Amino acid sequence: MKKSIIIVLLASIGIATQAQTTVKGHVINEQGVSVGYVSICIEEDSVGVISDAQGQFTLTVPAGRKDELTFTHVSYQTATIPYATYADGRELTVTLRDKFVELVDVVVDGNKNKPQTLSGKSWISIGKAAFEGDCKGDLEWGPIFKKKKDYLLTDIIVSIDKCEYEECLLSFNCYEIRDKKFVNVLNKPIYKCVTPADNGKQIYARPEEFVVLKGKKKYCVTISVVDIKGKGRLSFPVNFKSSYARNNVKGKMKKIPGCPMIVVKGYEIE
Repeated sequence: MKKSIIIVLLASIGIATQAQTTVKGHVINEQGVSVGYVSICIEEDSVGVISDAQGQFTLTVPAGRKDELTFTHVSYQTATIPYATYADGRELTVTLRDKFVELVDVVVDGNKNKPQTLSGKSWISIGKAAFEGDCKGDLEWGPIFKKKKDYLLTDIIVSIDKCEYEECLLSFNCYEIRDKKFVNVLNKPIYKCVTPADNGKQIYARPEEFVVLKGKKKYCVTISVVDIKGKGRLSFPVNFKSSYARNNVKGKMKKIPGCPMIVVKGYEIE
């Protein structure tokens, strides 16, 4: 009888050891204001989630993992939380510190009164692709390009095929690619709301800051879905064009020969 009890106890301990860890919390800035759409993840892994518009999040960490969690947002410094802090299941309040923003002086040639195309459409269409279901944070995807001269980023234009969600919030990002790593060049997020009224249209997204793209450096402009209302899918026309696709919460990136129909424009800098 005692032997049976010992076996049962050992089995219970084994089950407890293998239990997943559920992490809940709230992300705020130094002024105590909630920060929405923060990427929360185990670095360089597929384990992650994006906080909602109010900065609330719930993340399930697989059994046996004792990694630190990384919190990233375009407007703030990256924060890390060690395993010991979240292991007991307590609800977290994570404070992100403001990012130092270096002001840039930009002179645009007045004779060139129209922005130039830095990355355009391919003439070859290869069909359509879609974000489906509860797709928030699953993927960011966009074209790769490099120019000889410096440019001021002015427009990111994406063609919408069909939005079946009641409402869908797109996030636009711009990265410099250094040694196969994505380095964010924005200081403020760019969001655009898409609804069924935008079916078949082009959506224009413009940065609220001066974003200088340096000549001879490689860039990638991406789109992703960070929030949805209702159920459905959001589809885009896809071109035959080199692009990067990656998990939006620090998953591995993958180079593929297809890309959403995205046009990137900018002014040449003197």
